[in-house]
Amino acid sequence: MEASGSVWSGSLALLSDAGHVGTDAVALGLSLAALRIAGRPHTPQMSFGYHRIEVLAAFINAVLLAAIASSLAFAVYGRFAHPQAVEGGTMFLVGLAGLAANLAIITLLGRSARRNINIRGAFLHAYGDTLGSVGVVSGALAIAATNLFILDPLIAVFIVILIGASTARLLRDSVRIILEGTPEDVRPQDVADAILSISGVRGVHDLHVWTVTSGLVVLTGHISVSGTATVQDAGKIVDSVQELLRERFRITHATLQVDSLQDEIIPPADVTRMGPR
Repeated sequence: MEASGSVWSGSLALLSDAGHVGTDAVALGLSLAALRIAGRPHTPQMSFGYHRIEVLAAFINAVLLAAIASSLAFAVYGRFAHPQAVEGGTMFLVGLAGLAANLAIITLLGRSARRNINIRGAFLHAYGDTLGSVGVVSGALAIAATNLFILDPLIAVFIVILIGASTARLLRDSVRIILEGTPEDVRPQDVADAILSISGVRGVHDLHVWTVTSGLVVLTGHISVSGTATVQDAGKIVDSVQELLRERFRITHATLQVDSLQDEIIPPADVTRMGPR
Protein backbone atom coordinates (compact mmCIF):
# COMPACT_ATOMS: atom_id res chain seq x y z
CA MET A 1 0.00 0.00 0.00
CA GLU A 2 2.73 2.47 0.97
CA ALA A 3 4.75 1.62 -2.16
CA SER A 4 1.72 2.41 -4.34
CA GLY A 5 1.09 5.55 -2.31
CA SER A 6 4.71 6.57 -2.88
CA VAL A 7 4.32 6.29 -6.66
CA TRP A 8 1.03 8.18 -6.56
CA SER A 9 2.21 10.98 -4.28
CA GLY A 10 5.88 11.12 -5.33
CA SER A 11 6.96 10.83 -1.68
CA LEU A 12 10.38 9.37 -0.93
CA ALA A 13 9.46 9.25 2.77
CA LEU A 14 6.58 6.89 1.94
CA LEU A 15 8.92 4.77 -0.20
CA SER A 16 11.41 4.61 2.69
CA ASP A 17 8.69 3.58 5.09
CA ALA A 18 7.39 1.00 2.58
CA GLY A 19 10.87 -0.49 2.25
CA HIS A 20 11.18 -0.66 6.01
CA VAL A 21 7.76 -2.30 6.39
CA GLY A 22 8.55 -4.81 3.63
CA THR A 23 11.74 -5.82 5.40
CA ASP A 24 9.79 -6.10 8.62
CA ALA A 25 7.32 -8.52 7.05
CA VAL A 26 10.24 -10.79 6.18
CA ALA A 27 11.66 -10.28 9.69
CA LEU A 28 8.38 -11.27 11.34
CA GLY A 29 8.23 -14.39 9.20
CA LEU A 30 11.79 -15.31 10.24
CA SER A 31 10.95 -14.68 13.89
CA LEU A 32 7.87 -16.90 13.82
CA ALA A 33 9.76 -19.68 12.04
CA ALA A 34 12.62 -19.42 14.55
CA LEU A 35 10.19 -19.67 17.48
CA ARG A 36 8.71 -22.88 16.05
CA ILE A 37 12.13 -24.43 15.45
CA ALA A 38 13.41 -23.36 18.89
CA GLY A 39 10.57 -25.32 20.49
CA ARG A 40 11.87 -28.65 19.19
CA PRO A 41 13.09 -31.06 21.89
CA HIS A 42 16.76 -31.59 22.75
CA THR A 43 18.59 -34.46 21.09
CA PRO A 44 21.96 -36.15 21.81
CA GLN A 45 23.38 -34.28 18.82
CA MET A 46 21.80 -30.93 19.86
CA SER A 47 22.27 -30.98 23.62
CA PHE A 48 21.07 -27.39 24.05
CA GLY A 49 18.22 -27.94 21.61
CA TYR A 50 17.57 -25.42 18.85
CA HIS A 51 17.47 -22.29 21.01
CA ARG A 52 20.32 -20.61 19.13
CA ILE A 53 18.15 -20.45 15.99
CA GLU A 54 16.43 -17.47 17.63
CA VAL A 55 19.75 -15.63 17.87
CA LEU A 56 20.56 -16.49 14.25
CA ALA A 57 17.18 -15.09 13.16
CA ALA A 58 17.89 -11.89 15.10
CA PHE A 59 21.26 -11.58 13.35
CA ILE A 60 19.66 -12.07 9.91
CA ASN A 61 17.08 -9.42 10.81
CA ALA A 62 19.90 -7.01 11.62
CA VAL A 63 21.56 -7.71 8.25
CA LEU A 64 18.25 -7.08 6.46
CA LEU A 65 17.86 -3.78 8.29
CA ALA A 66 21.37 -2.74 7.29
CA ALA A 67 20.68 -3.59 3.64
CA ILE A 68 17.44 -1.61 3.47
CA ALA A 69 19.03 1.37 5.27
CA SER A 70 21.88 1.45 2.73
CA SER A 71 19.58 1.35 -0.28
CA LEU A 72 17.34 4.06 1.17
CA ALA A 73 20.36 6.26 1.89
CA PHE A 74 21.29 6.17 -1.81
CA ALA A 75 17.69 7.05 -2.75
CA VAL A 76 17.69 9.99 -0.33
CA TYR A 77 20.96 11.28 -1.79
CA GLY A 78 19.44 11.19 -5.27
CA ARG A 79 16.31 13.04 -4.13
CA PHE A 80 18.36 15.86 -2.59
CA ALA A 81 20.18 16.19 -5.90
CA HIS A 82 16.90 16.20 -7.89
CA PRO A 83 13.97 17.45 -5.76
CA GLN A 84 10.42 16.83 -6.94
CA ALA A 85 6.90 17.84 -5.94
CA VAL A 86 4.96 15.73 -3.44
CA GLU A 87 1.19 15.30 -3.07
CA GLY A 88 0.74 15.86 0.67
CA GLY A 89 -2.87 14.66 0.95
CA THR A 90 -2.16 11.17 -0.42
CA MET A 91 1.00 10.97 1.64
CA PHE A 92 -0.99 11.80 4.79
CA LEU A 93 -3.75 9.21 4.25
CA VAL A 94 -1.38 6.37 3.40
CA GLY A 95 0.95 7.27 6.26
CA LEU A 96 -1.98 7.34 8.71
CA ALA A 97 -3.08 3.85 7.67
CA GLY A 98 0.49 2.59 8.13
CA LEU A 99 0.70 4.20 11.56
CA ALA A 100 -2.46 2.44 12.75
CA ALA A 101 -1.15 -0.94 11.60
CA ASN A 102 2.24 -0.43 13.23
CA LEU A 103 0.73 0.64 16.55
CA ALA A 104 -1.27 -2.60 16.62
CA ILE A 105 1.88 -4.67 15.97
CA ILE A 106 4.05 -3.08 18.66
CA THR A 107 1.22 -3.50 21.17
CA LEU A 108 1.14 -7.24 20.43
CA LEU A 109 4.93 -7.70 20.57
CA GLY A 110 5.87 -5.31 23.37
CA ARG A 111 5.74 -7.59 26.42
CA SER A 112 7.45 -10.59 24.79
CA ALA A 113 10.22 -8.39 23.35
CA ARG A 114 11.67 -7.88 26.84
CA ARG A 115 12.32 -11.61 27.26
CA ASN A 116 13.36 -12.83 23.81
CA ILE A 117 16.02 -11.39 21.49
CA ASN A 118 14.32 -12.86 18.43
CA ILE A 119 11.00 -11.17 19.21
CA ARG A 120 12.94 -8.06 20.20
CA GLY A 121 14.29 -7.95 16.66
CA ALA A 122 10.76 -8.03 15.24
CA PHE A 123 9.65 -5.43 17.80
CA LEU A 124 12.50 -3.08 16.87
CA HIS A 125 11.46 -3.37 13.23
CA ALA A 126 7.85 -2.50 14.11
CA TYR A 127 8.90 0.27 16.51
CA GLY A 128 11.04 1.87 13.82
CA ASP A 129 8.10 1.56 11.40
CA THR A 130 5.85 3.33 13.88
CA LEU A 131 8.24 6.24 14.34
CA GLY A 132 8.69 6.39 10.58
CA SER A 133 4.92 6.53 10.08
CA VAL A 134 4.70 9.35 12.62
CA GLY A 135 7.33 11.19 10.59
CA VAL A 136 5.43 10.57 7.34
CA VAL A 137 2.11 11.80 8.78
CA SER A 138 3.69 14.88 10.37
CA GLY A 139 5.64 15.66 7.21
CA ALA A 140 2.58 15.29 5.01
CA LEU A 141 0.71 17.83 7.13
CA ALA A 142 3.69 20.20 6.98
CA ILE A 143 4.07 19.80 3.19
CA ALA A 144 0.34 20.37 2.63
CA ALA A 145 0.51 23.54 4.72
CA THR A 146 3.77 25.00 3.43
CA ASN A 147 4.57 23.36 0.06
CA LEU A 148 8.13 22.85 1.31
CA PHE A 149 8.89 19.68 -0.66
CA ILE A 150 12.39 19.47 0.83
CA LEU A 151 10.69 18.11 3.96
CA ASP A 152 10.03 14.81 2.19
CA PRO A 153 13.69 13.70 1.80
CA LEU A 154 14.41 15.09 5.28
CA ILE A 155 11.78 12.73 6.69
CA ALA A 156 13.35 9.92 4.68
CA VAL A 157 16.68 10.73 6.35
CA PHE A 158 14.94 10.50 9.73
CA ILE A 159 13.62 7.04 8.84
CA VAL A 160 17.05 5.87 7.66
CA ILE A 161 18.54 7.02 10.98
CA LEU A 162 15.85 5.06 12.86
CA ILE A 163 16.64 1.93 10.87
CA GLY A 164 20.35 2.40 11.51
CA ALA A 165 19.83 2.73 15.26
CA SER A 166 17.72 -0.44 15.37
CA THR A 167 20.33 -2.25 13.29
CA ALA A 168 23.20 -1.28 15.60
CA ARG A 169 21.41 -2.44 18.76
CA LEU A 170 20.22 -5.73 17.31
CA LEU A 171 23.55 -6.50 15.66
CA ARG A 172 25.45 -5.77 18.87
CA ASP A 173 23.20 -8.01 21.01
CA SER A 174 23.04 -10.93 18.56
CA VAL A 175 26.79 -10.93 17.82
CA ARG A 176 27.54 -10.83 21.55
CA ILE A 177 25.50 -14.00 22.07
CA ILE A 178 26.89 -15.75 18.98
CA LEU A 179 30.43 -15.07 20.22
CA GLU A 180 29.45 -16.39 23.67
CA GLY A 181 30.24 -13.11 25.38
CA THR A 182 29.33 -12.51 29.00
CA PRO A 183 25.79 -11.07 29.27
CA GLU A 184 25.80 -7.29 29.32
CA ASP A 185 24.16 -7.10 32.76
CA VAL A 186 26.50 -9.64 34.40
CA ARG A 187 30.03 -8.82 35.60
CA PRO A 188 32.22 -11.93 36.06
CA GLN A 189 33.97 -10.32 39.03
CA ASP A 190 30.61 -9.85 40.78
CA VAL A 191 29.73 -13.49 40.12
CA ALA A 192 33.08 -14.68 41.50
CA ASP A 193 32.75 -12.50 44.61
CA ALA A 194 29.23 -13.82 45.21
CA ILE A 195 30.42 -17.43 44.94
CA LEU A 196 33.27 -16.71 47.36
CA SER A 197 30.71 -15.43 49.87
CA ILE A 198 29.24 -18.95 50.18
CA SER A 199 30.41 -20.70 53.33
CA GLY A 200 32.99 -23.38 52.52
CA VAL A 201 34.17 -21.91 49.20
CA ARG A 202 37.91 -21.16 49.37
CA GLY A 203 38.54 -20.07 45.79
CA VAL A 204 37.06 -19.63 42.30
CA HIS A 205 38.83 -20.05 38.97
CA ASP A 206 38.25 -20.89 35.28
CA LEU A 207 34.91 -19.08 35.44
CA HIS A 208 32.94 -18.71 32.19
CA VAL A 209 29.49 -17.11 31.80
CA TRP A 210 27.64 -16.86 28.50
CA THR A 211 24.16 -16.76 26.97
CA VAL A 212 22.78 -19.64 24.91
CA THR A 213 19.67 -17.67 23.97
CA SER A 214 17.45 -15.07 25.58
CA GLY A 215 16.66 -16.11 29.14
CA LEU A 216 19.12 -19.02 29.18
CA VAL A 217 22.40 -17.98 30.82
CA VAL A 218 24.90 -20.73 31.66
CA LEU A 219 28.06 -20.91 33.73
CA THR A 220 30.97 -23.27 34.13
CA GLY A 221 33.77 -22.98 36.66
CA HIS A 222 35.88 -24.51 39.38
CA ILE A 223 35.41 -23.89 43.08
CA SER A 224 37.98 -24.87 45.68
CA VAL A 225 36.96 -26.28 49.06
CA SER A 226 38.91 -27.44 52.08
CA GLY A 227 40.65 -30.78 51.76
CA THR A 228 38.75 -31.93 54.85
CA ALA A 229 35.35 -31.45 53.17
CA THR A 230 33.43 -34.66 52.51
CA VAL A 231 31.59 -35.46 49.30
CA GLN A 232 28.35 -34.60 51.09
CA ASP A 233 29.79 -31.26 52.21
CA ALA A 234 30.92 -30.46 48.67
CA GLY A 235 27.47 -31.33 47.31
CA LYS A 236 25.80 -28.94 49.75
CA ILE A 237 28.23 -26.17 48.80
CA VAL A 238 27.50 -26.68 45.10
CA ASP A 239 23.75 -26.60 45.79
CA SER A 240 24.15 -23.32 47.67
CA VAL A 241 26.22 -21.78 44.87
CA GLN A 242 23.70 -22.83 42.21
CA GLU A 243 20.80 -21.41 44.23
CA LEU A 244 22.67 -18.11 44.63
CA LEU A 245 23.40 -17.94 40.90
CA ARG A 246 19.74 -18.53 40.02
CA GLU A 247 18.36 -15.97 42.45
CA ARG A 248 20.92 -13.17 42.07
CA PHE A 249 22.13 -13.47 38.48
CA ARG A 250 19.35 -15.51 36.79
CA ILE A 251 21.97 -18.11 35.77
CA THR A 252 19.75 -21.15 35.33
CA HIS A 253 22.35 -23.71 34.29
CA ALA A 254 25.63 -23.92 36.23
CA THR A 255 28.21 -26.69 35.97
CA LEU A 256 30.76 -26.56 38.78
CA GLN A 257 33.80 -28.71 39.38
CA VAL A 258 34.92 -28.99 43.00
CA ASP A 259 38.66 -28.96 43.68
CA SER A 260 39.89 -30.22 47.03
CA LEU A 261 42.32 -27.74 48.55
CA GLN A 262 44.95 -29.06 50.94
CA ASP A 263 45.68 -26.10 53.19
CA GLU A 264 49.06 -27.36 54.22
CA ILE A 265 50.18 -27.54 50.58
CA ILE A 266 48.46 -24.56 48.98
CA PRO A 267 47.57 -21.60 51.20
CA PRO A 268 44.05 -20.27 50.47
CA ALA A 269 45.51 -16.82 49.70
CA ASP A 270 47.39 -18.30 46.73
CA VAL A 271 44.30 -19.78 45.08
CA THR A 272 43.27 -17.95 41.95
CA ARG A 273 40.23 -16.05 42.99
CA MET A 274 39.02 -15.09 39.60
CA GLY A 275 39.08 -16.19 35.96
CA PRO A 276 37.55 -16.03 33.20
CA ARG A 277 40.29 -17.17 30.93
